[in-house]
Amino acid sequence: MYVAFKISGSFAVPVGTQAVEGLANLFRLPSGEVVSVHPVIEMASALESDDHRDLTIAEGTELGIHLDLDDRDSSLQDRA
Repeated sequence: MYVAFKISGSFAVPVGTQAVEGLANLFRLPSGEVVSVHPVIEMASALESDDHRDLTIAEGTELGIHLDLDDRDSSLQDRA
């Protein structure tokens, strides 16, 4: 079985942020730090619980869960 999903959105970055040349989906902030967006699988102990957290690759493997990405594309854009 599998879960099909699509995620679309954006996040604000400071003026002066630049795409890292030659490395897709990476952006260098004016501070020199590098950011990117990665889909993650979130896990909670129960539907009503307040203990949501990102599932690690090792934990996912133990549970028989594997994130298979078909495509991921990011671009730097000015706000109009």
